[in-house]
Amino acid sequence: MVRMLRVSIPSYHKVEGNGAGYTAYRVDVFQSGSSHCLYKRYSEFEELHKQLKKMINTPEFPPKKVMKFSQKIIEQRRVLLEAYLQGILDSEEIPRIFLKFLGVSVPRSASFDSLDVGMPDPVVTHQPMVGFAKDSFLHPSCHGTLPDIVSEGVRKGLYSLHQDNYIGIIR
Repeated sequence: MVRMLRVSIPSYHKVEGNGAGYTAYRVDVFQSGSSHCLYKRYSEFEELHKQLKKMINTPEFPPKKVMKFSQKIIEQRRVLLEAYLQGILDSEEIPRIFLKFLGVSVPRSASFDSLDVGMPDPVVTHQPMVGFAKDSFLHPSCHGTLPDIVSEGVRKGLYSLHQDNYIGIIR
């Protein structure tokens, strides 16, 4: 079953405690019509990156060291972390560890359960999906008084100009 997955990092906030503070980034996860948010520290993103580098080609990761922390620097890091997550989502294969990091549940198949302990995490393919509502041009809800010139033109284009060929067509 293919599920739609979208991730963003819309904000961050400072967390103070025990004399040391850190920045927590809010990660919004939208999955198949449901959503949740979680807060992650930069060090958690960095640990994820280290693990993902062993499995896939990862996008560029924001650098750890900066000269001076300011609101502008933290905002730039937020944007780069979001771009990093988007880059992983755009890849053809998404490792299970990435989905676990996001708190996304993926049902295990029988082939996943039979893997050896030393084997790397299985990967889940992610394909973009687009849905469309009912097309009003293909299924008109009411018939107006004007002639349907588009359908008439298609009939004339597909069938010969002889009127005898129109007998089998249902309008």
